[in-house]
Amino acid sequence: MSRLRALIVDDEPLAVRRLAHSLAAFDDIEVVDCTTSARRAVQLIDEHNPDIVFLDIAMPGLGGFDVAARVPARLRPAIIFVTAYDRYAVRAFDTDAADYLMKPVAPDRLAAALEKARTWLRGRRSVASESADKLGAQDSLWVHRRGEFIRVPIGGIEWIEAEGDYVRLHADNGGGLMRETLTHLADRLDPNEFIRVHRSAICRTRAITGLRRKATGALTVQLVSGGEAPVGRRYVSGLRALLTKVRGIADEGRALPDL
Repeated sequence: MSRLRALIVDDEPLAVRRLAHSLAAFDDIEVVDCTTSARRAVQLIDEHNPDIVFLDIAMPGLGGFDVAARVPARLRPAIIFVTAYDRYAVRAFDTDAADYLMKPVAPDRLAAALEKARTWLRGRRSVASESADKLGAQDSLWVHRRGEFIRVPIGGIEWIEAEGDYVRLHADNGGGLMRETLTHLADRLDPNEFIRVHRSAICRTRAITGLRRKATGALTVQLVSGGEAPVGRRYVSGLRALLTKVRGIADEGRALPDL
């Protein structure tokens, strides 16, 4: 991978200088800009299109998570959160961060974070290459999980749920987060293998064991793992027809409740 361009965002000028000094030790990293303003950071990401953004979380006004949410998917860099607080770690990785560093940043942890960012970027490029193709010739998808990209076999996917401009794959190997809208992914999946059951959910046909109505009146798909996915009213008739034909459970009142 060629030289990577980095942006540093932290409301503490001293923290910015320290991190910039530490990054100078890496020949393949170029710090293209620094800012102490979260709002300015959004503009700089648009201007520079950096590969990596070192992003503080707790900043006045606009926080680090707000900055990450405002970056368009087409410009999304590898984000390494840098903070003095460990309580944000889970949320950081749920936002598809490449890594999470605690201040003061140790040299070995910085090196490890940069390697994770490189892996993140390689995975993003692989995903971008795949997204232009139908999935018929593919047997797996790249997803982001716990600071790295991994492949999830399509045959192991149980269901998929929408999370904004991302989708979360629930699969045998745990799945992960993928940068793609549910509608786009649905167009690429084999309709003989997957069915849309909700505006925010797609299920593998063979993973469905039945339907259940909750006490609240909401209808859910029951899955082989014991989990469940929501069912939208507009998808009920198609889902019932598919279950009757493919699963052969039309006579099981528990599986196909009256509407």
